[in-house]
Amino acid sequence: MQLSAAVADVVRSLLADRGWSGRQLARETGINQASVARKLREDSPFDLDDLHAIAQALSVDLTDLISAATRLLG
Repeated sequence: MQLSAAVADVVRSLLADRGWSGRQLARETGINQASVARKLREDSPFDLDDLHAIAQALSVDLTDLISAATRLLG
């Protein structure tokens, strides 16, 4: 598993925990909905600006989000 896939996994998990859809994430972050969908499907990676916006929208620390993804890599 690559780090970008692990990050997408963590974001999907955070969304599920909150009952949010990709559409709601797009609204809350200002990231284009089609772009969010591609990134959640792992067709393209989240960039740092995306992750910063996602962390703010979900009220999580950016470093915690990245650390969780890193832990998935083992």
